[in-house]
Amino acid sequence: MANPEYQDTLDVLDKLSVCFYRLGISLFAFSLFLLGLNFLHRMPQTGVSLHSSIVIAFISSIICAANIHVYSKVIRFVIQWSTWVSAILIVADYHWQFWWLTLGFIFVTFSGIALKESFCFRVIGLKTIPLFLAPSVLLIFFQWFEIAGILLLLSGVIFTFLSLAKWRMPLHFDIGIKNNYEI
Repeated sequence: MANPEYQDTLDVLDKLSVCFYRLGISLFAFSLFLLGLNFLHRMPQTGVSLHSSIVIAFISSIICAANIHVYSKVIRFVIQWSTWVSAILIVADYHWQFWWLTLGFIFVTFSGIALKESFCFRVIGLKTIPLFLAPSVLLIFFQWFEIAGILLLLSGVIFTFLSLAKWRMPLHFDIGIKNNYEI
């Protein structure tokens, strides 16, 4: 967690993990825009399909889950394992019948990340991310794609602000105090 008064020494792996984590957040913001536009039927000219958008969101969740820095073992477990459940669903759901459920577990990962980041940084709307992503899964399930598209675009805007804020701050802010991590 961010602690500007304290700066731990970062090795190469620490710096890489922070950069990958931030890359995952940026990639997820991009995937939210793709998904939102896809649901609003404004994507035919770009050739990016719904499946490709979900795969981009999935890849971003893997990148973030593998490189997240959270002191609490329980919170880290929930965030990481929701990504691995989505991986199982992607592999097991060969015909993409339950893609909305896969997306739901990806959204659990990023709702956790948004709440984690809201404790450290004052990004406008960050605490509302779970309130946008959770209903969007239900809206997708009930095939109310236009409303889900609007919620996903709003989430994309918020995650874009988070991404920009993360890339501007020093790397040590993401790591915090190494001794405080529960192993």
